[in-house]
Amino acid sequence: MSDNEKFGVDSWTPELLKQRRRRAALMGVALALMVGMFFIVTVVRLSANMAG
Repeated sequence: MSDNEKFGVDSWTPELLKQRRRRAALMGVALALMVGMFFIVTVVRLSANMAG
């Protein structure tokens, strides 16, 4: 059994692939925003500690 048969890749329609790409893009944006928030919070906290 090939990987395509095992995971049912051959049965994916263009609409399903479009939804999958959109969901992956949204997850990427959400992850990037979360990393950015952590970075900003870290910089703010470190600069507050240096000032005090």
